[in-house]
Amino acid sequence: MAKVVESVGSTYEEALRKGLEELNLKEEEVTVEIVKDATAKKTFFSILEPREVKLLITEKTNGKKQHASAEYKEKEVIELDEATINSTKEKIDSFLKEYIEKMQLDLSYNISYSKGYIYINMDGESSGIIIGHRGENLDALQVYVTALVNKESESRVRLVFDAENYREKRTKSLAGLANREAERVIRTRKSFTFEPMTAFERKAIHTALQNNNKIETHSIGEEPYRKVVIALR
Repeated sequence: MAKVVESVGSTYEEALRKGLEELNLKEEEVTVEIVKDATAKKTFFSILEPREVKLLITEKTNGKKQHASAEYKEKEVIELDEATINSTKEKIDSFLKEYIEKMQLDLSYNISYSKGYIYINMDGESSGIIIGHRGENLDALQVYVTALVNKESESRVRLVFDAENYREKRTKSLAGLANREAERVIRTRKSFTFEPMTAFERKAIHTALQNNNKIETHSIGEEPYRKVVIALR
């Protein structure tokens, strides 16, 4: 089984060096996926993000491409204790109150907990600003606040930010698109490559087609230009 490690650094080179040292491998012996590059993102919330690069470094095995199952591993559900839930909610509430006031946003929000995740749902006249182009601002806010609440927490807390039910609507839209393109691939017997997508969007495509036994999906390229490919099995 190929060795895999997630490595973080303030630059690509630092993250790569750390990962190679941990795996005890050379650069030509691995494939590298940029999971996050906060130094490159230019979004409404980029100023809030920690300046770090996160890489997924995988040992090469016969040159095989990385499939959806490798890109998106199911995360184990770890239930949080009541004290951690309440403490996290207070931190999020404190941050959002100050942020909304300073940014003069028209937003209300609800914070809830379910099955290991804390959900923050927002709505209001400023929802479009919070969501941003294809959810980029929403993702950036989620990354920043997740880092904030986990800074001094003993438990790893996972957050999901949403506004006006954007994530569910986008997931349904992408599922429809994925199935239409899959049908075209089956009919024409030619693979199809989507335009660059965020990690959230790529996961939606992979998930929508995971039970289709006639096609397969995999991702190519590096962030922020990573794309999903649909091909015949």
